Amino acid sequence: MVELATQSAITLERSFAGDTYNTAVYLKRCSPMLSVSYFTAIGDDFLSNELLFKMGDEQINTDYVFRCNQHNLGLYLVKRDQYGERTFAYWRDNSAATQTFNAYKGQSIHANYFYFSGISLGILDDEQRQKLFKLLEQLKCSGTSIVFDPNYRQKLWQDRAQAQFWTDKSYAISDIVFPGSEDHLALYDHVDTEQILSHLSTFDIREIVIKNGANGVNIFYANERFIVPTVRVNNIVDTTAAGDAFNAGYLACRINGGSIIVATNYAAKVAAVVIGCPGAIIDSSQFKQLVHAYNGN
Repeated sequence: MVELATQSAITLERSFAGDTYNTAVYLKRCSPMLSVSYFTAIGDDFLSNELLFKMGDEQINTDYVFRCNQHNLGLYLVKRDQYGERTFAYWRDNSAATQTFNAYKGQSIHANYFYFSGISLGILDDEQRQKLFKLLEQLKCSGTSIVFDPNYRQKLWQDRAQAQFWTDKSYAISDIVFPGSEDHLALYDHVDTEQILSHLSTFDIREIVIKNGANGVNIFYANERFIVPTVRVNNIVDTTAAGDAFNAGYLACRINGGSIIVATNYAAKVAAVVIGCPGAIIDSSQFKQLVHAYNGN
């Protein structure tokens, strides 16, 4: 999507962002040796062309970026308060991304990991959601690990029951999941980590990473539970991509053989750097100065 961020009463800064896009960019930055592709649809407008060039600058593979002639990029406006918390306004009724699986014609996909989110689901109609799950089933059968972040946004769904149905369907097919305590409170009325875990224990999920704000991160893997404390971040400028950056850092470590603890601490470092700067995607050179790429060291 196009991100417009308020800089002053009369100034907006334009960039590109979106939850899965943010994760793709930060994953590539955290582990430059990884081949990272993005699966979406864009329009034929000049902003879509600029996004395509930007993906190239970030060394994101665009083989699975499809064109929709009658649509354009979605847009959102974000306003940040003094604490880095944000308020959004969205314009995505004509977003090309909502037509991704109408544009996708069954091209062969080869991937070790496939990452998607509740927003990926929420913007699609039911017919396209079914197409997504057909693809996920094919990928899983071929050995691809499915990774999911519920990232619940109420406005994308008809009601909670619909969101719960598709979120649970996503949990059921996933190998690695990143549930957040705020999402589960809003979607399922889960008030603590134990309730989240109880819900997820009904699914065959290999790795569960529960993000619980100031209460730390709870990870469940191979019948073990890991609790990693959260280090307080004093310089909070913009929390827009905090979770997306965390997921990217965690996956960069785990894909390269890092342990649960190392991956969680590295992910927290990545997220802390990102929320200390304005915008969902921070300047690449600044990121590289503050975050060392993880390549299994």
